[in-house]
Amino acid sequence: MPLAPHASDARPEHVTLTLFPANSPYMSEVRGAARRAGASFIRASARTPADIEGHLFVVDMVQSRTAGRLGGRAIAISNRLDIDAYDVITPDQVRWRLDRAVRNLVEREQLRRRLANERETIRVLNEIGYALSAQSTQNDLLDTVLTRSCQILQADGGSIYLVDTEARTVLFTCSQNDTIPFRANRLVLPLDDSSIAGFVASRGEALNIPDVYDLDLTTPFRPNLRFDRETGYRTRSMLVVPMKDREGHVLGVLALVNRKSTPGAPLTTFDQVQPFDDGHQLLAGSIASQAAVAIENYRLYREIRNLFDGFVGAAVTAIEARDPSTGGHSHRVAALTTHLARAVHDTTDGPFAHAYFDTQALTELHYASMLHDFGKVGVREEVLLKADKLYPWEMSGLESRFRMAAFQVMLEEHLHRAHPRHTLERLQADLALVRALNRPGRTPSDAEQAQLAEMIDTWELRDLTAPQRVITEREVSRLCIPYGSLSPEERVEIQEHVEHTYDFLRAIPWTRDLRRVPELAYCHHEKLDGSGYPRGLHAPEIPLGARLMTICDIFDALTAGDRPYKAGMTPEHAIRILHEESDRGHIEVEAVRLFERRRIWVDALASTRAAVAR
Repeated sequence: MPLAPHASDARPEHVTLTLFPANSPYMSEVRGAARRAGASFIRASARTPADIEGHLFVVDMVQSRTAGRLGGRAIAISNRLDIDAYDVITPDQVRWRLDRAVRNLVEREQLRRRLANERETIRVLNEIGYALSAQSTQNDLLDTVLTRSCQILQADGGSIYLVDTEARTVLFTCSQNDTIPFRANRLVLPLDDSSIAGFVASRGEALNIPDVYDLDLTTPFRPNLRFDRETGYRTRSMLVVPMKDREGHVLGVLALVNRKSTPGAPLTTFDQVQPFDDGHQLLAGSIASQAAVAIENYRLYREIRNLFDGFVGAAVTAIEARDPSTGGHSHRVAALTTHLARAVHDTTDGPFAHAYFDTQALTELHYASMLHDFGKVGVREEVLLKADKLYPWEMSGLESRFRMAAFQVMLEEHLHRAHPRHTLERLQADLALVRALNRPGRTPSDAEQAQLAEMIDTWELRDLTAPQRVITEREVSRLCIPYGSLSPEERVEIQEHVEHTYDFLRAIPWTRDLRRVPELAYCHHEKLDGSGYPRGLHAPEIPLGARLMTICDIFDALTAGDRPYKAGMTPEHAIRILHEESDRGHIEVEAVRLFERRRIWVDALASTRAAVAR
């Protein structure tokens, strides 16, 4: 008579014993042995093999030979070598060996089931851990916790409350219900014993309530049954556990209601509701602790991110404080670039059909855009702030020499009448030309360049030592700068800010999801045809995010109205220049078209103003 366990879905401590075939003469002996071992006894049916699934069974091999197909299955099972436990008792040993064999079998089955249950618990907790680690927002985190808890603990619904220790309240934050779906309201409860959630949060103790309508009148808390009254729902069993962090502080409360037999299925009658047992409470506590750690980590992550945001904002403010004329440029470029990247991400056809900017990529691009000009901290302030072709002190010295020359002309004319009157007028005309050409964007004509060259040899100051030129070749060279206010040497120094930016950003230990920030910022002055700087990269070598940043950087530089060396353009005028740049092969043509078509600057600059206002 072999005895062997079979797979069971019963609860860990409950074991069911079956004798096969049902007409075995050992029925009474097996029934008694099962009772003495603490197991249930169920008569087997010979109709289908499924009738013995989920039970430990005792096989009367002699009798089962006549039981047909089911008997053959039982014999095959009993003879397997991989069964958990078995024993063979000859008929003459049944009286004195059956009790011990059944007891051993039941104990081993109970142990097996407990082990299986613990393994399942570990698997579930690992699964929840993986799910929680994938969430990027607190709402997603809480929703995942609640969904997994309801599935695993077979709850019809549940809620999560978060604790506000400063306000001494618990906030109803997240809820789910399979039978009657509803949206959680912003219910705020006091952090005290007056409510179930407040009681658990304030005391840090779990509550396992079989029926909330049958609470002892001496309990300090009362259930909130408003949902039941408004919807006709019937809350019965409730399991409420605190969500504690590593230091034992309660961050929130996990509340589960109405345990049922089939997870996810709506209740057809509230008579199906079962109470939660001690095993459920232990599992819920483990889930709640794991969720609390995840929430704590998320909050810590947000605090670190906010700290870093503050550092970035302070760094940008420090840079822009050196050059007030470009104040707000970095914030505007960041807003323009991220809005353009979102538009590229949303494009379903054309060259950007497969371009992808997820939240991580957008965050990375945002930081790179905010810090793209940080290297200007390494540029001399006089070069950074240079508004005219000559520095203020250079122009002041030049004008002083012209005035001295005019004084000498007038003195000589008065003493010796050596100079005709028109000499003084010519000197004044030359000074007027110098003043006009000193402004950026004023390109001298060929005649004006010849006039400047003639000034060098015409005007000089005579003193007791050696004559001094009124205007030098270096000053004439600077006045002939065709565009802007910077000499070639100064322009190189300004361009080196990209190298400084890269060196600075590369020194920061970026997290894995932000590791490309230095490279993106490094490329914002590169051009698709290789004519950009500092490395002369070509289109395939320039990341798409950096190409978008280049367009936005140019657009803001053209439209900014606070530059001392030029007036701000209209967006339409700036767009025309962007198209000219794309026609030359310098910037991404399709991105410029998308920038214009979506009018990216409207929403981007509105969001920048709103952020500054906050």
